[in-house]
Amino acid sequence: MIIDDIEENIHFLVDYLEPNGFRIEYSLNAQEALHKLKTITPDMILLDYSMPEIDGISFLKIIKADAKFKEIPVIFVTARKDEEAIVNGFEAGAIDFVTKPFNSKELLARIHNHLELKFSKQIINLKIKEITEINKQLEASKEEIERYYRMLQNEIMSASDYVYSLLPQKLNTKKVTTDWLFKPSQNLGGDSFGYHWIDKNNFAVYLLDVAGHGVASALESVSVLNMLRFSTLPSVDFTNPGEVFNKLNKAFPIQYHNFLFFTIFYAVFNTKTRELRYAGAGHPPAFVFSNGDSISLESDNIIIGTREEVNYSYKTIELPNEFDLVIYSDGVIDPNTFDINQWDENFLKTFVQNNLDSPDLLQKIIDHLDSIKLSNNFKDDISILKVSIK
Repeated sequence: MIIDDIEENIHFLVDYLEPNGFRIEYSLNAQEALHKLKTITPDMILLDYSMPEIDGISFLKIIKADAKFKEIPVIFVTARKDEEAIVNGFEAGAIDFVTKPFNSKELLARIHNHLELKFSKQIINLKIKEITEINKQLEASKEEIERYYRMLQNEIMSASDYVYSLLPQKLNTKKVTTDWLFKPSQNLGGDSFGYHWIDKNNFAVYLLDVAGHGVASALESVSVLNMLRFSTLPSVDFTNPGEVFNKLNKAFPIQYHNFLFFTIFYAVFNTKTRELRYAGAGHPPAFVFSNGDSISLESDNIIIGTREEVNYSYKTIELPNEFDLVIYSDGVIDPNTFDINQWDENFLKTFVQNNLDSPDLLQKIIDHLDSIKLSNNFKDDISILKVSIK
């Protein structure tokens, strides 16, 4: 559904979206849209910010207060791009901002991204409802309990497979080689990571860790990952890690996201200037290895989502030669899993440096962690990402 008081804007969007397979309903004002919502439930709403009588923010608050419509993703398509408008929009429940004039292909990519997230959440929520119903129907017999337990595990594994499918393909190009290892402590975890070219010169790499485990943490992790992967944060220079963190902090306040918070490391390397911009928010230090030397990239910012009005910063270093960047989640050095007198970030850095040339470095790390853990299981998710720049 498109809601805009300027008919030309509606026609432009309809003419572009319909050939791409979308069925469109539109309204010239919020009152007309509310009337149509009595008989239809759209998969997404593209909403103008400034409209007469009922403006975009007021309309959004009305539908978010209605259980039937509160899960519909709403994207503001507006000429407003000031900080106040963006913050008010996110607080009211919008998932994205697209400012006019906009790039049609970018708008289409954002729509597809948010619809993918919506349908993914619906699938997972449907599985949860099915699992809940299964639990209600469990009978006392051991045979029935075991059968339903297997069904439960299969459903959780399906959700886990979906999350795993979103992790990036490993690269082996003239400029960049990547390797990673992901081992959740449960079937669904809160770790995720990725990397991509922002443009022909700038390569971004990031790893985040949402608090907790299970479906809720996995959903938030996937949401953040897709925002970074598809560059859907509004009005952001994605080569500026501090700016990226500022927008994530506004988009994911804990009071609106089940009191979940996350740590993150984000870096951008410019292959032309050889400058690495990096920032961490409550995350363990990443490591850079070059010419036999090692550098710890410390995290100087607070955790994302825990405090409003924070100004996140980033640092830069120049790396003229080939180097390796290693990023990891705190499960790799978890004090509940390992003896801190035998294993911490310094032990990890030394271990990596001693085995840096090994083609199976990450497997050696996990094998070593297996040998020194204090109990049979890892207490936290383990993610390790190695990026080699040439």
